[in-house]
Amino acid sequence: LGFRPHATGIASASTAGLTTGNANVTGAQTVVGSDQALAGGLGDIQVKVTAANGKIVSVGMAKMNLHGPQSAQLSNNVIPQLQKQTMAGGPIHSISGATYTSKAYATSLQAALDQLKGGPNAALATSNGNGSVIQPAGGGTRA
Repeated sequence: LGFRPHATGIASASTAGLTTGNANVTGAQTVVGSDQALAGGLGDIQVKVTAANGKIVSVGMAKMNLHGPQSAQLSNNVIPQLQKQTMAGGPIHSISGATYTSKAYATSLQAALDQLKGGPNAALATSNGNGSVIQPAGGGTRA
C-alpha cells in the first residue's frame, strides 16, 4: 500500500479532496465517518474509507472545510500524514502541533470503520475487539 496524494486546490473553505489508495477494488466497501469539528473554529473534517479483504485500501476526505491561516498547513501537511498512517495499517499518532486535528481525524476514521459489517472488513471495527485507531502521543497507554 503506497501513499500517493492527489493534487488538490484547497482554499480557505473547501469540501472533500485528498484521497490516498485505490478504492476501485472488487468487493470493496466504502463508509464515511462522523463529521468532526476542529478546535478553534478551524472548520470540520469527515473521513471516507474503503476496505476490502479486511484491509484499508483507500482513505480520503468526504468533507474538509478548513478556515483560517492554518488551513494550508492542515490540508497540505497534516491530513496527508494522517492518511499515510492510515494506509500503513497502524494506529494514528498525533501530529506534533496538530493534536486536535489528529484526534478529530482518528475519531471520524474510527466511526467509519465501526460501520463495516459482515465479511472480512468487519474485523476492522472496534466492536470486534480491534481496539481503537487512536494511539496516545508518545505511544504510551491512554490516561
